[in-house]
Formats: sequence, C-alpha cells, structure tokens
Amino acid sequence: MEPPRVSIIVPTYRMEMQLSKCLACLSKQTYRDFQIIVVDNNVSTDEGLSVDVEALISEFAYTGLPVVGMACRQAGSYHSRKAGVKHSHSELIAFTDADCKPLPCWLESAVAAWDAHPKPGVVSGPVMLYAADQGPVALYEIRHSYLGMVNSSENACITANWLMSRKIHDELNGFNTSLKSGADVELSRRIKAAGYDLVYASGMIVNHPTRTSLDDLLNKHRRTLGGAWSRTPKLMRTLRVLRHVIRRGWTRYRAMLQDPDGSPELTAGLLKVQRAITVAEIRETVRLACGGEPQR
Repeated sequence: MEPPRVSIIVPTYRMEMQLSKCLACLSKQTYRDFQIIVVDNNVSTDEGLSVDVEALISEFAYTGLPVVGMACRQAGSYHSRKAGVKHSHSELIAFTDADCKPLPCWLESAVAAWDAHPKPGVVSGPVMLYAADQGPVALYEIRHSYLGMVNSSENACITANWLMSRKIHDELNGFNTSLKSGADVELSRRIKAAGYDLVYASGMIVNHPTRTSLDDLLNKHRRTLGGAWSRTPKLMRTLRVLRHVIRRGWTRYRAMLQDPDGSPELTAGLLKVQRAITVAEIRETVRLACGGEPQR
C-alpha cells in the first residue's frame, strides 16, 4: 500500500483539550491524501502514550480520521518532531502545533504552493492570533506577538505552520534538537543557505489563540529568550541579549504610552504586562549567563 503524500506531525505535551480541537480541524481538510502522527512528549509517562492522548486518538481514528500516536521520551518539541518524521514514510512533511486550528484549506493551499514553486524549501503561511479573552495579556499578544511568515522575503518560518519535503529534511538533518526554542528559525536559515526558497502561501492559514495567563506569557518569553541565547555568538553574548531585551522593551513601552486610542485602563494593563516581561527576560538572561540551561 502506497503511503500518503503528506504526514502531519503534531507534537503535544499535556494539551489534550487543545489537541482535540486541532484534530477536529484536521478532520475537515479539503486535501485528503494525508496521515496524522501525534507525538506525545509527556515524559512523566513511563512507556507508551499517556492515557488521555491514547483515548483521544482512538476516538478520532474511530471516525475514520487517519491518525496514529507515538511517544517521545526525549523532552522538547523538536525531539518530538524528528521522532514523528522517522515514524512516517511520506514524500512531504507538515508540522503544526497541538494548540493550533488549521483552516479547512490549510493543507490544500500548502501542497498547491509546493507543487507550483520551482525550488521550494519550506512552504508557510499566516498564523492568525485571536484573542482568547479581552484581558491585558491576550491583548498584549495580539499587538506584539509575531507568528508566521509575513511574505517570502522573511528569513524564517515557524513550525506552527510548515510544509517541507522528507528529502530536504534528511539532507539537512532536520531540526537542531539542542535548541529548546527557535530551531525552526535556525533550520529556515540553513534551508535558505542550501539554495532553497521559503515560500509564502496566503491560503495556508492556521488560527492560534492568545494566552490569557501572565505566567504562561512569561514562560513563553523565557523559552524564546533561551532560543535566542543559544543562537547568539558567545562573544559578548550577555550584553548583546540584554541590549536586545531592553531596547525592545523600551520601544514597546513608549509606543503604549503614546497610543492615542488606548484607554487609561487598557494602557495601564499593557504597561504592567510589558514591565513583567522585561524583568523576566533580564532575570532569565542573568540566569543563563551564570550557567543555567534554556527552558523547554
């Protein structure tokens, strides 16, 4: 039996509610020559899939969705993605995240863009944030979080919305699993350096909710700062990262203060979020400079 043309790899870590919504969206894809591989990265489980993930996969498989599950005991989403690729046999590999909601045309648009381009390396498209509530954390993310390619001149794609070939993945040895964050950016740049193109497909759309908890947002910023730390040259790394953190924080802080459309209550809430982020990023930089490991 011929393998499907596309394998969709979905890593998950204790996100069963979000994963259920993601699989429901994938069940509505207009392009049907695919399989889904859910990679459970719940490392607290001794062996096999966690009970909840296994039950969820069985539920969707019973409806006819071509979905299977596997466990990955090496902590980190990039370990999970590489494990999913090894478990698959398709020509093309797509990645999205458990908390994403791909639109029905997502995969069809991705494959069409791949087939139409002379030398594709990665096809990616918009990751559309929507506010999970109207609190300051969600509204901060709507204003300042960057997700996905803006156009084909950008130098990186993100794995929330990604299609590539197995051939290119294997040729470049896939993601750098030593990075806890930002390995998609790093691989994007290696793909470009190898002479392939990053292709923008406007119809390849994934929706993604904002965070609503300040702790969740701070954890995200600590994680992404760890990725930036790992990619920064070691010479004067601490000063380079601190300069970036302080400059970006001040730029956003000033923009909020000068926003003529912001209500006093909203502005105060956004400023509080920005202060917390800047303080958390400075502390994380100091922790890393003292020998700490980047967070997953």
